[in-house]
Amino acid sequence: MSGHVSVLHVDDEPDVLDLSKQLFDRTDSSLSMVTAGSGPDGLEALQTHDVDCIVSDSVRMPDGQSFIEAASRETDAPIVLFTAKEWRDVADDALAADVSEYVRKADPSDYRSVLRHVLRLAADDARTSDENRHLIGRHDFSSHAELGVSIVEAVERFVDTDATELDPLYDAVDADALERLLAPSARSRTTEDVEVHFSYADLDLTVTASGSITVSAVPS
Repeated sequence: MSGHVSVLHVDDEPDVLDLSKQLFDRTDSSLSMVTAGSGPDGLEALQTHDVDCIVSDSVRMPDGQSFIEAASRETDAPIVLFTAKEWRDVADDALAADVSEYVRKADPSDYRSVLRHVLRLAADDARTSDENRHLIGRHDFSSHAELGVSIVEAVERFVDTDATELDPLYDAVDADALERLLAPSARSRTTEDVEVHFSYADLDLTVTASGSITVSAVPS
């Protein structure tokens, strides 16, 4: 990672910003955080600060547009969507803004997950390797949902095609085996960063142990 890393965190809850700033300041002296309590303040911060990464709640602009989509037109800095809302409720905004990561805000430990993503995304070598990777979905391993269903739903939304028109997922990957490999129960035997790559529906997909479903090639 190159020297100093500047992070913009946008959230309309002051306590969230305070806790986030304390964690970042305490963790690494090379990290600095700029905070904004609204979408307009966030865009103003982008005009006055050169940031390496954006962390944002599902904040909306006065015109109803999501802040993250507006921000994505102002900077190419990676965006971590950090919100209490479920993926299905923010997926359209996340896809429009081409966010790099989505983290569900449910527990204080989730701040450390955000920090790990920020450090990875801000690293020069990570930015290079991830620049063509687009987050299209998220699987919650703590839910009763099946990983295979999450993958198909993510692809269905991304390519705007009904799932019945897609080839069976099992022709591309054994979703049950994939879930056993990536589930938290298996993570102690592997690492939190394990990821699996495969092709499905003419897309190059990656599924990670953190639940990210990404595509590395956007169809023309």
